[in-house]
This record gives sequence, C-alpha cells and structure tokens, in this order.
Amino acid sequence: MNRTLTFLTLVSILVGCNSNAGWTPSPDEPRAFVSTLGTDTVAVEVYTRTADSIEGILVDRLPVTQIVEYVATLNSDGDIVSLRFTTRTPSTNPNGPAESSASVVIAEGQATIIRVGGENPDTVLVDVASGTLPTIGRADLAMFEFEQVANKLQAGATQTMILSGYSSAPMVNDSRVESPDSVSMDYYGFRRIGWTGAEGQLIGVSGAATPNGTENRRVEPFLVGPYAERWAAMDAAGTGIGVPSPGAVVAITLDEANLEIVYSQPAKRGREIWGQLVPEGEVWRTGANAATQFTTSKDLTFDGQVLPAGVYTLWSVYSNGGLSLMFNSQTGQWGTIHDPALDLFTTPMTASDLTTLSERFVISFEDTEAGGSIIFDWDMKRFTLGFTVN
Repeated sequence: MNRTLTFLTLVSILVGCNSNAGWTPSPDEPRAFVSTLGTDTVAVEVYTRTADSIEGILVDRLPVTQIVEYVATLNSDGDIVSLRFTTRTPSTNPNGPAESSASVVIAEGQATIIRVGGENPDTVLVDVASGTLPTIGRADLAMFEFEQVANKLQAGATQTMILSGYSSAPMVNDSRVESPDSVSMDYYGFRRIGWTGAEGQLIGVSGAATPNGTENRRVEPFLVGPYAERWAAMDAAGTGIGVPSPGAVVAITLDEANLEIVYSQPAKRGREIWGQLVPEGEVWRTGANAATQFTTSKDLTFDGQVLPAGVYTLWSVYSNGGLSLMFNSQTGQWGTIHDPALDLFTTPMTASDLTTLSERFVISFEDTEAGGSIIFDWDMKRFTLGFTVN
C-alpha cells in the first residue's frame, strides 16, 4: 500500500504547492489540513474522497515524525467497510520507529483487525454494529475520520461507534450535531467542534475546549513529502518537537523531610497562558497529562494548614492575576479527574514577574530560612508558596 509518491505527485499536479488568496474549498479537490498546537505545526494531512473511497496521507510529528498512508473503502451507505494503513518513518530519520501496518475489514457484523509489526502484532475478530467507524487511532489529527462522522451525523445518524485499528473493542463516541454546519465529538470528556461547508466538506476542527488544544484548519492542497522529510531530519538532529509535555521530577531534602513532585511540562508555544490556556476561575491540573503528584515524608505547614506526611495531588485555580494551590488526597488519576470532596485545603501563592520567559511550565523547590518554598514558573509569571517542616 505504499502509494505516497503517486499520491503526492497527483496532488502537486492538481493544485501545486502554494495557496492563492482567492482560494475557496471545493469538494472536487483533495482535502488538505494543517494541525497546530499554539505556534507549532504538529501534523499535516491530504486526502481525496470519492463516493466509494478515501485515500490519504497524514504526517504526524508527535513525538517523532511518521507518515501514515491510508486507504478506506465505502459501501453504498457511505460507511467505511475496510481501512488499511501503514505507518513509517521518513528516510531522513534512519533511527526512527520501524514500519508497521494494520487493516480493519467489516463484514456481516464482524470486524477483522490484522496488525503487522509495531508493539502489538495480532489478528483480532470483533463483533460490531452496522456503521461502526474504523480509525487509524489519531483522533485529534486525522481529519478524514472527523469528516466521516460529520457526514453521517448530518445524514441522520444518532450515534458514532468507533473501532481503532490498535484496539480490540468498539467504543461509543458522544458525537452530535451542534448546528446545521457544525458537529462535535467527545475527546476524553471534552468536546472537539468541527465546521462543515458546501456538500458536507470539513472546513476545520477546534480543540480549544480540550486539554489537548490542537487546532485543525483546511488549506489549499500542497505537497506534504518535503515537510515530512524535513521534520524527520530535525528529529534525527534532536531538534524536533518531541513529547509535547514531557514528564519531570523535582526533589529536595529539607530539615530531614524528603519532598518530591512528579509532573508534566506543557510549553507556551506562543499562546496566552494565564487566564487563557490556564483558564480564569477553573481548576487546573497544575501541569499536563496525569495529575501532578506531591510526596512528603514529614508533616508540613502551609499558611497555617498542616499537611500530614503522605502522597497527594496538586491542583490550582488562577483568578485575577493570582494562583491558589489545592492539596487533594486522591492519587494516580489522570489530570482531568478532580474530586473536590477530596481537597484537604486551598492556599494562595505569591505572584511575581519573571525577567525572562519560561517557555515550559517548571516546578522547583527553594530552601529558605523558614523552611522551604514551592515555585511555579511559566511564561512571564512566578508563583511561590512557603512552608515549614514540622
């Protein structure tokens, strides 16, 4: 199924590589999308769509650049009944992940999933309902999947069943029509909104309301091959995007107390942070990915509140230029799962300005005469909370 060269040549002949100011999307030309996270381009995708097939290429940069080539076959109802895709690393990154492939074929209420290479090679048989959507497993980047859902919803479908080529069971996605020209899909408890234009063609998708935050916009079709090769070369040189929010650990021993914070570090990427990415007046996970975990081997006192020795998660609320920190007794959960009933106490942090920009969210400890401090740095802001060791 290695059709990259043929497909890219076709796109180049049809529309060239440059966008024209007067261009408007046409259902008769390849669909092209650019996916961004802040100021960083994290994926590009180009695909053609006919009455009985979808064929395309997705170049995904996270955490390393890979090309996904896919071909889907549609039945007379417009449902995808087979999806075959291959994932490979461009040759400019010789040490990238090895090639893998998968296929999902649906017939008579059963899906046959075949995975070759990769971390989980296998053949799986799964019972599925009519209209189940097979996917390549990149829900925030694969726009052909979102357009398929939009078309089915706007044609009268009331639910979406999704089956990833990497999974072994279909799942119901809470997808719904928001307006005559927009639909939404659930993204781990949050909604991604997509807009459609003439003849149901997808125009763009916004993840602004999700922790992921990826934005996808339709553009004039272009040649994606050079981008894949350049990004892969950057990966090989150690200058690629890498993991969007890498994990970090900070630890210190103060007055015989062993303290540790395990968290993830989102980046600014040109975005407004305080009051925007970290929303005004809403609980924030104090980092990214899994809930930020705080461990202390001795009792601590924060602003008159005693925190017993143990393991906790840290949550915060930004409001009117200030940040308040919450200690919660639940641990091990994802960073979007906050149970306020398990908050021990909330205490304000001291705000100050940084003289140089902190591109990533950074947590640190500081040894002070009174005991110590927890420090948050991000963008041009610093928030500090002092404590004593009991």
